[in-house]
Amino acid sequence: MFFYRLMQSFVRFGLKWYVTDLQCKNLDYAAHNLPAIVVANHPNSFFDAILIAAYSKNEMRFLARGDAFKHTWSHWMLRNLFMLPIYKRNDDPDAAVKNAFTMDEAVKLMQEGKRIFLFPEGVSRNVYQLQHFMPDGISQLIQRAVQRDVPVQIQPYVLAYSSFDYVPKAASLEGLSPLDCTNYMVNGVVDVSVVLSGLREKMEFSIPSESIDPRAVKNNSKEWMKIPAQIGQLLHQQLYRYVKAQVKLKTDGTIFFDSILFGVLLFGYPVLVLLLSWIIGSLVGFWTGFMIFILLPLSSYCWVNYSPIIVDKEIHHNRKNALNKKKAV
Repeated sequence: MFFYRLMQSFVRFGLKWYVTDLQCKNLDYAAHNLPAIVVANHPNSFFDAILIAAYSKNEMRFLARGDAFKHTWSHWMLRNLFMLPIYKRNDDPDAAVKNAFTMDEAVKLMQEGKRIFLFPEGVSRNVYQLQHFMPDGISQLIQRAVQRDVPVQIQPYVLAYSSFDYVPKAASLEGLSPLDCTNYMVNGVVDVSVVLSGLREKMEFSIPSESIDPRAVKNNSKEWMKIPAQIGQLLHQQLYRYVKAQVKLKTDGTIFFDSILFGVLLFGYPVLVLLLSWIIGSLVGFWTGFMIFILLPLSSYCWVNYSPIIVDKEIHHNRKNALNKKKAV
């Protein structure tokens, strides 16, 4: 629990350098403490789960592709990042047995007050139209929960962004009213098709048809940032351009640019700041190093938050759901 909240706070803090206009709506719908399966539309790869987990009051576990767990080190890492494996029949002959264990574990976690997060679309696309649902995983989870007398809720969210390619960005996170699966029981069995039909109707009604616009900024509310922003741009622009170009090379034509760029910056930038502060502090003196430690993140924060948000209305239907094999140089 402590490590989860620590990671959640770290990610939430890091998002302030990336999403400068976060539009949260109706998150009180998700404030209940009942066992729940959390679902959302899936327009922006891993970034969708990051955003929801950062602002959820309940601890979550995430269902993820089982093939990512095949190595010992990746299994350990993903488990410690609160992920549970779901295997495809085409990839693993023992998929049914392994998935049964995962579903049992997921139901037990819900009984403990944790939530299970999954994307009913199964795959991500850089579009806002809701894709076809892949019902197997959510169906199994609902039925197993009800068989164990767990009054499971379906807690939907709807996500939208100003763009998938530009930083800073606006993001919308909207909570929808939950569906109580026990209301859809017939002869002791949940009619999952009716549940998913109601879920789809509810989500489609709330999903925007295109990228969202940022909210208007109050006059002069960010004027104090102007000079620190110029300093931040001077100090960071060349390195940021290089990092962005390398991520773009690896993810060009795919849906992963936003997620990977955020991950690289989230974990790489603090290390860079600490390293530079330590080196300069060792060479010049403690207080100079401490000043660098404060100046770099403060100026970068002002640079990002003072910069205008670019809205991209282009539709990206053809982006791939797999990383490029060409290596960055």
